[in-house]
Amino acid sequence: MRSIFAVLLSSLVVLCMLYVLVSEDRNAPSSSELMQRTKTFDAGDRLVEALMLRRQRSDYSNIPNTQRVSEAQEVLKNDGIYSGPVDGRMSQSTREAIRSFQQSHQLNMTGTIDDETARELGLQTE
Repeated sequence: MRSIFAVLLSSLVVLCMLYVLVSEDRNAPSSSELMQRTKTFDAGDRLVEALMLRRQRSDYSNIPNTQRVSEAQEVLKNDGIYSGPVDGRMSQSTREAIRSFQQSHQLNMTGTIDDETARELGLQTE
C-alpha cells in the first residue's frame, strides 16, 4: 500500500512539474516570434545607422576651413579654454573647447564653429 502511495505521489509531482513547464512555455515567444522580433530590431538598427550616416555626411558640408579653426583655436587659447596646438585641425580637444565656450556663453552646444559661435568668438563670418 505504501509503495502504491509513493508511486502516485511521485507521479503527481511529475505531472505538476510538467504542467508548470508547459504553461511557462506557452508564455514564451515562439521561434517565429523571436525571428520577427530580431528582424524588427535589425531594421531599427539599420534605420539608426542610416540616420547617423546621413547626419555625418551633412556635417562634412559644414567643416570649417583651417584658417577659421586656427582663428578659433587662438581665441580659445587666449581665453584659457583651449590648451592644444593652434594647427587648424578640428581635433577632439578643439571640439571640447568649443563646447565649453558655447556652454559658458549660453549658445547651442554643437562643438562646431557655427555662425553664432563665430560671432561670439569675434571671427569674421564668411
